[in-house]
Amino acid sequence: MSKINSDIISVLKEVEIFSGFDESILQEFASNMKEIYVKADQSIFNKGDKESAMYIIMDGSVQIHDNNYIFTTLNNKQFFGEYSLIDSAVRSATVTAVRNTHLLELQQSSFNKVTASKPELWKSVLITLIKRLRDYNILEEKLTMRTLDIQKKKYEVEKEKENIVKQKKELEAINSTKDKFFTIIAHDLKNPFSTVISISDILLSKYENYDNEKTINYIEQINRFSRNAFNLLENLLQWARSQTGSLKINFRRANPSNIVDDILELFAVSAMQKNITFHKEIDSNLHGYFDVDMVTTVFRNLISNAIKFTNQNGDIHIIAEESGDMFTVEIKDNGIGIDKEKADSLFRIDKRSVNGGSNDNEGTGLGLILCKEFVSKNGGEIWAESVPNEGTSIKFTLPKAL
Repeated sequence: MSKINSDIISVLKEVEIFSGFDESILQEFASNMKEIYVKADQSIFNKGDKESAMYIIMDGSVQIHDNNYIFTTLNNKQFFGEYSLIDSAVRSATVTAVRNTHLLELQQSSFNKVTASKPELWKSVLITLIKRLRDYNILEEKLTMRTLDIQKKKYEVEKEKENIVKQKKELEAINSTKDKFFTIIAHDLKNPFSTVISISDILLSKYENYDNEKTINYIEQINRFSRNAFNLLENLLQWARSQTGSLKINFRRANPSNIVDDILELFAVSAMQKNITFHKEIDSNLHGYFDVDMVTTVFRNLISNAIKFTNQNGDIHIIAEESGDMFTVEIKDNGIGIDKEKADSLFRIDKRSVNGGSNDNEGTGLGLILCKEFVSKNGGEIWAESVPNEGTSIKFTLPKAL
């Protein structure tokens, strides 16, 4: 036996397909194998080639690939193309030498020559190939699962990036809204406080020169503007608490009719000064499921606005109607009204406009923004309908109690 054949046989003994054969059989295979040498970056065969041979790497390294996608890299004493021994289909991938490589080539015709008279040898090779194919399928399944897992993680990373971008935009919008809100508050607080300070300065310096009627008039103005400032501050504090999450929602069964009664009593003097008549049309048996403090704030702001924008001797209707698992509240006045464009933007802080109330009372619109926030937190919606010089109707929905 030549030194070359001896080296080949030593390699064949470590190759799975041939490892179980006795030395005489290995000698036959070795005699029918061809040694070839491939330079680095040279292809042994290309995808689509119809070439039937198995290759064993004596020394070197190859890559199995499809264009730029690399399936695997093989090194010394590993082999490829083994299914060409029993199948003459075209090559499914390209094999290229990574570095100068020494190969053993066994053609299908040579393999058939050795096994032609040895059916037990053919059977043994076939069993080994089937086992190897099964191992490949298991590996392929694992690779597929790994690929799916990688794709899933990649998708999760992309979604996380999208969420971060979305949260960033939301945060920017929230910060912008807060900046706008505080700017509005700072501006609107300045007016009533300036008026209160001016009137109190006049009273301090000229009190002795005024009769009781004029003095009382100044005191009433101080009272009115102080209340306006207090309402602004109260709305600011409630809105700030809702934005920071410190305002907890406490849902419970409650009667909206009782809430309205308490608020109408609160505004009785203000309504009497303008000779405004309240008309309440709410079934005393109607019960909702909401946060009482928040909904009370909504009613208080809306009824206060209705009084502010209703002329002398006007009417304000507070109505509640059931619809499925919700009920709709309507607070309707016959005051100065506004056009549709302004009505559509009443609850948007970025579209805020100051409206003149009756008796020159100004409305900041901040109470309406708070109303939208609280109605939304209680699972409802709020909107406005208005006609200039005819009046305004504010409607909002709340869930009914079961």
